[in-house]
Amino acid sequence: MAATPDRSWNSLRRATGWLLLAPVLACAQQVPQPNREEAAPEAATAVGDILGDALTCRTASAALPGLLSRLRNERPAEFMQTDRQYSQPVMDLYRLQTPIQAWGNEGDTIAITQDRVMLAVPGSMEEVSKRVDRELETSRNSPLPVVLDDTHVLVVYPAEQPGLEGFTLLGCEYRIDGLALLDNPADAWRKAQAPAGTPSTPSRP
Repeated sequence: MAATPDRSWNSLRRATGWLLLAPVLACAQQVPQPNREEAAPEAATAVGDILGDALTCRTASAALPGLLSRLRNERPAEFMQTDRQYSQPVMDLYRLQTPIQAWGNEGDTIAITQDRVMLAVPGSMEEVSKRVDRELETSRNSPLPVVLDDTHVLVVYPAEQPGLEGFTLLGCEYRIDGLALLDNPADAWRKAQAPAGTPSTPSRP
């Protein structure tokens, strides 16, 4: 059962009509989408801003399967090697050489799951959420900086993994059936040729 939204989000709800639900047992804090006719961008992500676009729900659905490969090509020193890996849930951590900003927050740690790209931000969920609120309030009279729909969902929730104590995860969840951001696209042919009924173990990049 969802808890009552924090009052700090009242202005956000007034400005956008969105309802923010607090997390339960580390489930993502989600912003259900407004009734807009805007569609998710289908153009290729601009070179030089692949990570920023992924964090802020700007990445087109068609570009998601190769996202990690593109990040490695653009930022080889940062995405060729994970800083840490987790299994519950499956999540890879990467460290940036320079902090990046997203949703009014700044951090240098990127967390990628099979369907989420997030920024690990030091501070409580309340502190991080207030900065998101201010960012959206600032742009409320402008076109939305991102396109949120049934596929692109803003998530904010406290990190519980070892080494991330005191951090909040903030970013975008891409709700696409079969999406596996952590799988290596180069191994897709092996899965396609696996005999029926044979359990397959996802290949780690």
